[in-house]
Amino acid sequence: MSLEQKLNIREKKGAEAKNKELAKDFRDAGISLEVIAQQTGLSPEEIKTL
Repeated sequence: MSLEQKLNIREKKGAEAKNKELAKDFRDAGISLEVIAQQTGLSPEEIKTL
């Protein structure tokens, strides 16, 4: 695996972690699961488990 591929994987994992963090904050702020799912790409089920 090349260095570029490794960096791309890390970047993707970081973006996913940030999406989950934002989704949890939005959920805790009372924003609907449907809106959060649309904006983050996470499923409502994933958001519920955060």
